[in-house]
Amino acid sequence: MATPHIRKNIDSLTPQELADYEHAVSRLLAISQQDPDSIDGYTYFEQLHDGELGPCEHANDTFMPWHRAHLFLFEEALRRSDPPRTDNVTVPYWDWSALPSGSRFPKAFENTGSVLFHDFRHDTPICRTAGDGACEQLPFPRAHLDARVLSIAKWSTADAARSQLDSFGGHEGGEQDCSSQFGSGFGALEQPGHNTMHDSYIGGDMADPSVAVLDPIFYSFHCYIDLLWAQWQEQFETDTDLEARLCGLFKDREHLPENRFRVKDTLDTEAQLGYVYEYTPGPPPPTPPSDLEAARPFPVHPAFDFVVSARKRPEIVRALDVTIPAPGFSGAQLVLSGVNVHTPFSYSADVYVAPAGEELRLDDREFRATHLVDLLYIWKAHHGGDDGHSRDLVVDLNSALMPLSKTHAGERWRVAVALGASETRAPRARHVPAGDTAAAMDFGDLSLNIY
Repeated sequence: MATPHIRKNIDSLTPQELADYEHAVSRLLAISQQDPDSIDGYTYFEQLHDGELGPCEHANDTFMPWHRAHLFLFEEALRRSDPPRTDNVTVPYWDWSALPSGSRFPKAFENTGSVLFHDFRHDTPICRTAGDGACEQLPFPRAHLDARVLSIAKWSTADAARSQLDSFGGHEGGEQDCSSQFGSGFGALEQPGHNTMHDSYIGGDMADPSVAVLDPIFYSFHCYIDLLWAQWQEQFETDTDLEARLCGLFKDREHLPENRFRVKDTLDTEAQLGYVYEYTPGPPPPTPPSDLEAARPFPVHPAFDFVVSARKRPEIVRALDVTIPAPGFSGAQLVLSGVNVHTPFSYSADVYVAPAGEELRLDDREFRATHLVDLLYIWKAHHGGDDGHSRDLVVDLNSALMPLSKTHAGERWRVAVALGASETRAPRARHVPAGDTAAAMDFGDLSLNIY
């Protein structure tokens, strides 16, 4: 077997390794400028994800196999771009579960002279420069991913509404017809981690799946997702339809139906695809400030600084008053019925639990740190049209109600869901008149199941 290529943390690359990666990306961009239809150019891989050539696969247990194959093909093109200089180039990963080396992203992506820099991103620093220089929480630090995502042993589930609770990979949809990039249910890594990072943390073009690949950070972001899947595979089995064919992706340059990637072609990164990861975790974020620790009645959700309701007034707030149960129950699940999933924009559903009489101060950082339970992102559908499709989504409230049952049993509390449209600067994003936004993102009902 040939020596595998090694994918590294972008902050661990030598200056020459980083320069070679940047050079290879520049070569792919130049190829596309000369010939937009070239299968060796950057535009080809953008169109595999964003356009008619794919589409990418999401909300299905083919999500990670599809993106692994897409990354592999992109990496192969990088190595072909200018040999021998690019013979050993690999896609570096960005460990977005660790504090960034730059102000918000790895330094390589904040260098305005680099091909990796992109204008359309959020650029607010994570660490404040005034006062004590403290850092905000990361949306999904590694400890959170370990506890809430990488611990889920089941790969897929037939229950689409519960897929983000019960499965690592997503709804067991198997092979898609490629008329739309979305299946029926996100897995635990894709929702909310992948979706939130795309939208609320990175933003700009990355907030819109129809233009996400225009930002070169896309590849390093997804490379870390692929690394997380590889680490998950060290303990658990990818139990799915291994023969499922992936939309638009071919194992060689002959684009014949029989040459399409199948899920089974993506399971072993070293033996099948020729690469391994050198995992060097970055510095973890700080623990929450002591004043926030003292105030909250249940564990803080680390994304409280990054939900859409932290940045803008939500378009819709729906609420349900509940009685906190006595200790001894097994589970509590909030059901959002009839959530609109085919809208011309992405939006979030930020879930809060607070005393029934307390004002929902969503613009107040302490309130969010104290009362945010979870969040969901509903991605804009960029392929297949706006068909008015809706589905039920389930949010696990155990992390809030179990601690509350020990101290507040019998009290009336309020579960509130704040719906907010994403603010994207993507140049091709479809404009939605302000008056139509609330109607487009509305959902049917809230209900709580305690068992």
